[in-house]
Amino acid sequence: MAWRDVCVRGRPAGGRVRQDDVPRGSRARDHDAGGPSPGIERFIREVVVGTPALAPFKPRGFPAGLRVQTYPGRGHADVHFEGRAADVFLSFTDSKQRECGNWLFDWCVANCRAYKIQGVIFGDRQWFSEMAGGRILPRRDGQAHYDHVHIELNGDGAARR
Repeated sequence: MAWRDVCVRGRPAGGRVRQDDVPRGSRARDHDAGGPSPGIERFIREVVVGTPALAPFKPRGFPAGLRVQTYPGRGHADVHFEGRAADVFLSFTDSKQRECGNWLFDWCVANCRAYKIQGVIFGDRQWFSEMAGGRILPRRDGQAHYDHVHIELNGDGAARR
């Protein structure tokens, strides 16, 4: 099944900001995009696998063939199920992988407008375009994002608008 646009628009970022903004009583199937969006596929191809033209530039030794999870995530109404998020598996506890994960995090924040990235989480940091005036914030939730960088696009980025 090809990706279908299930994104809700109307917020300044062009889509819902957090997966927990999904309205109560919402049915998961209403958020099922059927696969990864064109925007998240482009992001993976150009940034994770490729060499992005925008600074900061990719560090030497960035691992090739990284495991990347997109759709459906956990299979409930969230940004993965809507096809607009990717988890790039890099370990925060391994110094080289942490360097690469921190680069990816910083790259996403610095270039959020190019891909319409609305949120990034890795290790002890998180950034969401509409939270805290767009500042990077500390994250203290145990081990939830210590084995991957979570990147999510807003609705317009997912649809490549």
